[in-house]
Amino acid sequence: MRLKQWTASLLVVSTVAAGCVSITGKDPTMRTPGRLIDDRLIEFVASRQIAAADERLAASHINVASHHGIVLLTGQVQSEALRARAEQVAADMRRVRKVHNEIEVIGSTNFVTRANDNWLTTKVFSRLAASEDVDANRIKVVTENGIVYLLGVVPRSQADAAAEVARTVFGVGKVVKAFDYL
Repeated sequence: MRLKQWTASLLVVSTVAAGCVSITGKDPTMRTPGRLIDDRLIEFVASRQIAAADERLAASHINVASHHGIVLLTGQVQSEALRARAEQVAADMRRVRKVHNEIEVIGSTNFVTRANDNWLTTKVFSRLAASEDVDANRIKVVTENGIVYLLGVVPRSQADAAAEVARTVFGVGKVVKAFDYL
């Protein structure tokens, strides 16, 4: 019961915050507090719904990231059918505009790989924040199994610059752009 109350509270705060920011005339592509809450709520609810959709999905390693309603699914599952099921669950959610399904059909990664992924995410985001060609506040970095995924709402020039910065970070195996372009 507390989960429902918490979710309802987040929705109210999200709606109020989004409404307050939108009347100020600020850039609608910037991540407002309301949009941040919406994205966190999408991530939380999608993770729960995917796990509830099938016990094999619950036992799989699946990550959900959301940025402006664009969802990125990463991780590992046992079959193509489970991969497709996870995507369908995420796509059916309210406020989800698009789903990038990057789930791999292989065995789950281990703790060392996941720790390395967290370190790579930190290094890539730090480099993006230090770059003069990129507005790091508009970009979300997700790393899975050495592959860096970049999400956000940016012009193509910034997307290309961000990808180039990410490619230069030691340990990055591949960079995937999952941007919504201005």
